[in-house]
Parts: sequence; structure tokens; C-alpha cells
Amino acid sequence: MAEVFDICDSLSVLRDGAHVATRPVAGVSESELVQMMIGRPLAQYFPRTAERQSRDELLRVEGLGLPGKFEDISFTLHAGEVVALAGLVGAGRSEVARAIFGLEPPARGRVLVRGSPVRIRRPSDAIGLGIGLVPEDRKRQGIIPSASARHNMSLAILHHLSRLGWVRQRRERAVAGEFFDRLHVRARSQDAAADSLSGGNQQKLVLARWLAANSQVLILDEPTRGVDVGAKAEIHALIGELATRGAAVLLISSELPEVLGLADRILVLRAGRLVGEVARAAATQDHLLRMMAGLT
Repeated sequence: MAEVFDICDSLSVLRDGAHVATRPVAGVSESELVQMMIGRPLAQYFPRTAERQSRDELLRVEGLGLPGKFEDISFTLHAGEVVALAGLVGAGRSEVARAIFGLEPPARGRVLVRGSPVRIRRPSDAIGLGIGLVPEDRKRQGIIPSASARHNMSLAILHHLSRLGWVRQRRERAVAGEFFDRLHVRARSQDAAADSLSGGNQQKLVLARWLAANSQVLILDEPTRGVDVGAKAEIHALIGELATRGAAVLLISSELPEVLGLADRILVLRAGRLVGEVARAAATQDHLLRMMAGLT
């Protein structure tokens, strides 16, 4: 976006395959440009305007540690809230997410789901407990590029769609159609290869996978990285909808406006340790950056 205003003399906006406007850059503000691109005011870009009040604890992490990566991580996630994990690159955010999901089981500490201690040794354990992970690297970890959009969406629920080891394709198509419509996935067809879709639609496939699995705890690691502003707005709206419906969301994002716009609470990591928690009402970019950099 900054490049548009730094380099261009004029701009043309397309939305959903139609021409919206052509304007001189000098006469357009960033908020006006975003409104033309997503079809609604910038104030609606982050849809959640009030903090949720919920006390149903879905996930608790106590003293989680993995030598060389993070130590003594403790926090809770409640139904209906979005909690952000903020920190500079290398602070250990993604490593904590991977540990909770069973990709790198922690060496110490414990995880409780709905108040009961659990052992998560592998991702299948986490999925069975209702935990889903949208990984940081979508292309390498989130999708199977050559597989169809439909198969990518159904990966986490194949056991529900199969009989005697065979996937019931009619049922799979019905489920895929439901979530393609709900998330506005734009693809030539359900059978289109995942790598033929745009970055935003690939990310929607990964999100649809966990919605289809009815995951109640969602770990979203950089969910809007590499997607256009329109897809960002749709993903933001979906995060708000999930919280409203009672899911607990752990959001990892390097974009502080996204963190400030979506999170009810913000946990700050620095050098693999949790150094503070900030309520949404008290959070500012300056304050968070100082905590992240160790300047407070």
C-alpha cells in the first residue's frame, strides 16, 4: 500500500472482477482506497468493537518449556475471546504454537483442555481435542499444493467422511460446498488444484479445514500474511464471527494494527519468555513495541 502512494500518479481499483474507480493518487487517502477495495469503510475492517465477557476456560498452558526455544510459558484461553501472542521475530511465538499442537512436544509444563490435563504428543492428539492450527508458512505447511481444493479442506475430517477406508465423495463435496460458500472461497471448481488459487483463497481453505472439524480452540499463526486487503478483511470478519460463536482464538501476528484491532488480551513474548499481558483497552503500538524490545 505504501508503494502505491510513494510511486504512482494514478490508481485504478478492481473488486470482484469489476472496475470500481480510477483516481489521481494525490486526491485519495489510504482509508478511501481501502474502502474502494473491500467495499466498506475502514472502520469496519476490524469488525469486533467490544470485549467479550466469557469465563468458560477452553485451554490452559502452565509452565511450558522447550530448551533453546521458550521457557515458563503460562496463559489461558476462554470461549469467545481472541488472545494475541505478540513479539519480535525469534521471540518464540510460532514455537509455542507448534508445541501446543504437538508438532514439537514441550519438554516441561502441561496443557489442560476444558480443565482436564491432556498429553499432546502429535497433531492427531490436538485435533482430537478440538484444537486446530493455521501454520505460519501456508505453502509449505498449510496446504498440499497439487491436491484439489476440496481434498485440502477435508483433510482433518476424513475419518468422518470415510467408510471402510473409502472417502464418500458425495458427502465430501457437500461439506466442501458448505464451507466454500461460507468463506467465499473463489476457485474454478472444488477440483481445482490448491496451488492454482490465490494466497487469500488458499488461506481460506486452511481455515475451512478447522471449521469443518468444529475446532473450538484455533491457533492462527500469521493468518493474513501474503493475502490482499479484501481477503484480510474477510479473515478478520471470520475471526470475529468465530469468537462470537464461542471459539477461543490464539492469534499470532507481526502486524500490530491487526493485533490491536482483533485481540481482547495481548501476551508479549521476548527471547522465549512471557514478559507481560496487556488488556485491549490499555494497548498501544508504542507500548507493545517497547515491551517487545525490552525498553520498559
